Amino acid sequence: SPEFQALHSQVAQQVADRFYQARQRFLEGLANRPREKKPHRYLSLVYPQSAWRLSDTREVGLGKNKKKKARLYLSKIGFFTLILHRVFPENWVSQVCVKLHPSGRIHVIFLVEEAEAEELSSKESKKAVSVDLGLVRLATLSDGCILENETA
Repeated sequence: SPEFQALHSQVAQQVADRFYQARQRFLEGLANRPREKKPHRYLSLVYPQSAWRLSDTREVGLGKNKKKKARLYLSKIGFFTLILHRVFPENWVSQVCVKLHPSGRIHVIFLVEEAEAEELSSKESKKAVSVDLGLVRLATLSDGCILENETA
């Protein structure tokens, strides 16, 4: 249909994949029969890495009301002004999901690659120490420290 042709090719492929997965769940007996949706009934779209761009990131407001705003460009749709709630490196984002809520509000979700996040957490976890509670000794720590039982 012309509505789907107006989308970025990978976004249209995501829509087709969603319908295929719903059909597979139905055939396996895991879900009810899927309904074919008209293009205006799709309330979310998923963009791959290459079909979007953030620009014009700036801070606005003062004190507690300080916010970060940015402009998001979605391929074949246009620009949106966003309020960013978290800071993230743009090169770690693998997908962008755009959701239209029944109230008319649009939420944008940035999916960050997990491998990069695991590297950060492993660097932070080097500061952690594990504890082994025992019967003979009160505790033995993973850094070699031994805490003896104090008997009165």
